[in-house]
Amino acid sequence: MSGNPLLDLLILAIPAALVALWWTGSRARELAVDHARQACRQRQLQFLDQTVALSRLRLVRTGSGASGFQREYRFEFTDQGDFRDEATVTMRGHCLQSVFFPYTRDSDGNRIYVH
Repeated sequence: MSGNPLLDLLILAIPAALVALWWTGSRARELAVDHARQACRQRQLQFLDQTVALSRLRLVRTGSGASGFQREYRFEFTDQGDFRDEATVTMRGHCLQSVFFPYTRDSDGNRIYVH
């Protein structure tokens, strides 16, 4: 090592923090895929590609005042097989915050866009 205990600690802490960030992020992503799949099933939509993509990562405060990461994932779905549409899943840590679809359908099958 370098002989400087503080530098040695820093050299060990940075890779450990990166591994922890990667591990918690991969678990949050797995949960986001499950939530997206379930939300599509509930709305009778087809969840495309069976995956989500991280679109936003923010450091936020939780209800208890602790810091944590909020991740927003995008995924694609289709309602009739003709077009691909995009929706989002927001996770705070490993907890689901929201699933947002850009539209819903009325009783006649017409799209009603949510703003």
